[in-house]
Amino acid sequence: MKKFLSIFTCILIISCSNASIYRVTVTQGTVFEREDVERLDIGMSKDQVIFVMGNPSFENFFEENVWNYFYQVKSGNNILEEKRIKVFFGTDGLLNDIEIIKLD
Repeated sequence: MKKFLSIFTCILIISCSNASIYRVTVTQGTVFEREDVERLDIGMSKDQVIFVMGNPSFENFFEENVWNYFYQVKSGNNILEEKRIKVFFGTDGLLNDIEIIKLD
């Protein structure tokens, strides 16, 4: 009986040591593609930008006319995909500039 118990314990320990932890894939932000960014033109209104890109991921509290678009796919600690752009509007509410920070 002791031999059976020790073999069972060894098998249990070995099987548990090979178990990997499941990592959930998390998607955050506004989904956009390179083609969406290429469709943006200087002089577009805020409504037109929303039509092309969707709502911004967040608006900068300190810079009223700057919209930030962020998209990230992450599995555990590994970043699988990341895209970030900033869209700048003038005081007239029209698109002035696009800053591509990271676009895979």
